[in-house]
Amino acid sequence: MSLGAIIDRVERSQRRLTLVSPPSRAVVDRVERAFAPLWVRVDVEEGTDRPTAMVHDGTDVVSVVPLDESDAGLESATDALTSALSTPECTTFASADRRGMVAATREIEDRAWRVRRGRLRAGFQHVRALVDQRAVYARLSLVLDVHAYAAPDGRRHPPDVGSAIVHLDAAPEIERSWFVVYDGGDGANEYKCTLLAEERDDGRFSGFLTYAPDLVDEIDAYLAAAY
Repeated sequence: MSLGAIIDRVERSQRRLTLVSPPSRAVVDRVERAFAPLWVRVDVEEGTDRPTAMVHDGTDVVSVVPLDESDAGLESATDALTSALSTPECTTFASADRRGMVAATREIEDRAWRVRRGRLRAGFQHVRALVDQRAVYARLSLVLDVHAYAAPDGRRHPPDVGSAIVHLDAAPEIERSWFVVYDGGDGANEYKCTLLAEERDDGRFSGFLTYAPDLVDEIDAYLAAAY
C-alpha cells in the first residue's frame, strides 16, 4: 500500500474521453476547454468511422456521441458527454498545475472550516510550503484536529502551526505527494472529501478529487498508520 498505488488504482477505474476522427482541431479545442474545469483528459484517435466521442469505463465503451462542428451539435454532444462522464464521488485529473491544486485544496479547507469539527490531514511536500501556509493551518487548528506532513528540507524543527501536529518525514511519497484529507467531522459521510495527487512532472500533478466515504477513509487510515 502507498499513496501512489491508490492513485494508480483510481486512475485505472475512472472513465475517460476519446475523440475519434474529430472533424477539426477547433472541435478538439472546444471539447478540451469544456472539460478542462473538470480535469478530464481528452485523447484523440484516428479512425475510419464518422466523427464520434467515446466514454470509456476501464476497457468498456459506455457511451458513444456523434460529433459535428455546428454550435448546436457541439453543445448537444458536450451535454451528453458530461452526463456520461459524471462521477460525482471521484474525479481524476492528468495534469493539474499548482494553481488548480491550490483551488481544490481551498475548497476542502473551506468545507472543513464550515463544519468546524473533525480531522484534517494535509501534505505539503516540503517544509517551505508549510511555512508559507502556517497561518492558514494555525487558524484551522483552532476548530479541527489538524495533521500536516512534509519532507524536512534540512530543518531540524518544524514551524509553529498552532495546535496542528506536524509530521516531518523524508519518505519519497511525502516529498512528491499533495494531499488534503477531511474525515467529514468525526466521520460524517456527507462531508468527507480528499484531494490526492503526485507531482509527476515539474509543477504538474496527476491524481483525483473524491467524495467517496470509503476511499476517504482508506487514505486517512493509511496516513495514520504510515506516519
